[in-house]
Amino acid sequence: MATQEDDPYLVSQALDIQNIVQGLLRQRTLVRLDIPGHAVSIITTLLEVDSKAKTLVWDNASDDAINTQLLRAPVVRLQGMLKRVMIEFTGHLQPTTEGGRPAFLMPWPTQLRRMQRREFFRMDVPASNPATCTLKDPALPGGQATLPLANISAGGLQFIDKLDLLAQYPTGTFFDDCTLNLPGTGTLTVNLRLLRKNHLLQEGGTPLLMVACHFFNLPANREITIQQYVSTLERAVLARRWGTE
Repeated sequence: MATQEDDPYLVSQALDIQNIVQGLLRQRTLVRLDIPGHAVSIITTLLEVDSKAKTLVWDNASDDAINTQLLRAPVVRLQGMLKRVMIEFTGHLQPTTEGGRPAFLMPWPTQLRRMQRREFFRMDVPASNPATCTLKDPALPGGQATLPLANISAGGLQFIDKLDLLAQYPTGTFFDDCTLNLPGTGTLTVNLRLLRKNHLLQEGGTPLLMVACHFFNLPANREITIQQYVSTLERAVLARRWGTE
């Protein structure tokens, strides 16, 4: 288990955890709930906190198939912003009800991570209005590849690489002068550094290559533009959740 010295973002004091959990509830914070290593995620909110029973109740998804996958997962991860600080913790889910509706029951976290930088918060990019990034390299077919984004933050992004075009590139590879196209926001030139690659199993067992990259030497004005796009995605999720769209 990580210690405070190993991980400066780790929070393990019971009172601190309680204050953070209560803050998520009071502010009705939008939280990303996903299964690490799998292409399954939803946006949820905390519905109830029981400090005596040490349980949390989360809203579930409208899609029963996604709910089933989340309930079957041995571990799920939650990420949300509280007072512009990224909160992250893990646990497992059980089915329950809240106000007569299906919901998720989760044990109280014994530790969580609290990260001060906004860039750690990622938003999924909707497939209905995809953002893309074009990478240039002589080893790519035709010298370049345009890939859709799975998610994005002010610190980096993750590609969906259906053709395994980046499978041969090692961690640490730099891609200069990439063209990032953000719908409704604009087109930016960015430099990327490859952080990691992993294959996710889709339904049916078909592997899908996901490639995470970090922005390198990103100018402040472009970081602001990306952050505006991330905020737009957040507002769209919030609008759908509360029925204002």
